[in-house]
Order: sequence, then C-alpha cells, then structure tokens
Amino acid sequence: MKSNGVVNVVCSNIITQNGKFLFVSESKPVAVGQYSLPAGRLEFEETWMEGAIREAEEETGLLVEPISLIGIYQRPNSAENTNTTAFVFHSKVIGGEIRRSKKHPWVGYLSYERVVALGRRGLLRSMYMRPAIADFLVGKGVPVEFLTVIP
Repeated sequence: MKSNGVVNVVCSNIITQNGKFLFVSESKPVAVGQYSLPAGRLEFEETWMEGAIREAEEETGLLVEPISLIGIYQRPNSAENTNTTAFVFHSKVIGGEIRRSKKHPWVGYLSYERVVALGRRGLLRSMYMRPAIADFLVGKGVPVEFLTVIP
C-alpha cells in the first residue's frame, strides 16, 4: 500500500554527563510534553554531522562535536505517517551553556532508568532513543570517519 507520508532524515545526539543523558522537552503540538534527545531533521545541503551540531545548539545552547556514530535507526511507518531514519551520534560538549527556549522549555540530564520510565509512559518523542542509548551503553559505535560525504 502506498502512503502519502514523508521521508525524513534525522540527526540526533547522545550527550552525557556523570552517567546521565541530555534531553529536551517538546512544546510543539504534535509532541507537547514529550522528551527527546537533541535532534531534528537534516536540512538541504547539510551533512549528517552539521545537522547534529546545529540541532544540539538550537535545542540546548550547547556547542558539540560528534565523536562517534552509535547507529542508524529506521522507522519506516511511524504514527505520524513518516518514514524516518535517524543518525545517532555520541557528541561531546565543547562550549556554550544550557538554555531553554519556547520550543524546548526544559533541558537537562536524565538517568537511563528515568528514560526507560518515560518510554513506558509514552513520553519519548521517538522510538529510536531507548535502543540508541542501550547501544551506547554497551559500547556500540564507529568513528565518524565511517561516514563519507560526497561533495
């Protein structure tokens, strides 16, 4: 069956501090009250890493550097009628300060247990987040040099 859905490429960041993971809360109508890793759609003429860096800064105020690719996660048919592929990077903070915004009224670090609890309550924005964090915790990932951008 053919869908009228949208195909998205998302760039996402796993940012850690003291064993916890940086999350933002969402205020847009489709995701109000849900939590997300700093992430968003890739823009035209932007590389995966540029997208991850931009999204982290836009949503959290932090400047980051992707240091490894944890994984690539696809959800071919989401509840929002999208086919979404997420590139999830482990990124380190290299500057900036945490700030909230109208779109992301809460920014902070959560324990893995809290992330799991939010997932059970349906409060995670996307289904790839728990598996990506679990993959990170067991050491999965490849250097960012694994990715090749063709100019």
